[in-house]
Amino acid sequence: MLFFIFCTSLLFAQNNNNLQLGKKKIKVFILSGQSNMVGWGEDSKLPNNLSDGDEHKLMFENGKWQKLKPFKPANKGQKRYGLTGNTFGPEISLAEEISKSYPNETIGIIKSSFGGTGILAWSPNWTKEQADRTNDGRKGDFYKVLIEKVKAAQKEAAIEIVGFLWQQGGKDMTKVSLGKEYFDNLKFLIKGLRNDLNIPNLPMFIGCSVSKETLNNIDNAQLEKIKKSRPGVEYVIRARFEAEEKIPNVKVVVTPNLEKHPKNVHYNTNGQLKLGEYYANAFLKFIDKK
Repeated sequence: MLFFIFCTSLLFAQNNNNLQLGKKKIKVFILSGQSNMVGWGEDSKLPNNLSDGDEHKLMFENGKWQKLKPFKPANKGQKRYGLTGNTFGPEISLAEEISKSYPNETIGIIKSSFGGTGILAWSPNWTKEQADRTNDGRKGDFYKVLIEKVKAAQKEAAIEIVGFLWQQGGKDMTKVSLGKEYFDNLKFLIKGLRNDLNIPNLPMFIGCSVSKETLNNIDNAQLEKIKKSRPGVEYVIRARFEAEEKIPNVKVVVTPNLEKHPKNVHYNTNGQLKLGEYYANAFLKFIDKK
């Protein structure tokens, strides 16, 4: 078991950001990927216990550990959907569900995600030339940003990284050439993370909106219609399941029927909450099998 639960009173140590952190290690999930990991859930639609946060569910942002809650500043995504408050992704319900199973643990979230971005922007051997294949070179080295954020979080508190969640692939579906490379690029990303974080068996959870069975049984006419806008879609989806089959401790998290904002591909509040629950359930089932 990754978690060791015991019922004793905790002695608290004060960190330099005035958040009381327990002496037990924070159980941390790293979240990364595209816009549905960034998230467009609305904080105004959350119950107070989720929107206000508590000291047993934390996030690392702005160089410090703080209560996990929606906090994202206004941007073009909010304007697109007519949102006025802070927003959130799957991290809110993920941490909530994990906390229910492990009430004596502190759950931590480190999120580094960027909308509309291909997997080559997260390459451990990032180059602008490769990232520009999905028009991402100008955005910078996201892999470096992710690793540096994790390292900074480790300096601020004692943490145990227990899972990496990857919600990405839409950009790589736009070209057949990118789709055909997706498995190799995903494998390289996983290997790089495990090496650089020094966690060789780090569990990896990869979101996918359809199951392998659904893909195998899809009507050819429907698939061809989808391929008109995303010609590499089948390659990317199959690459995820190939990773699950060929790489140890990799699990595809099938996430069907998530609610979306009108006329778009982004999940709304209910969709984001359900997405986090899918990831949490996948993690809990994975742990039970260990």
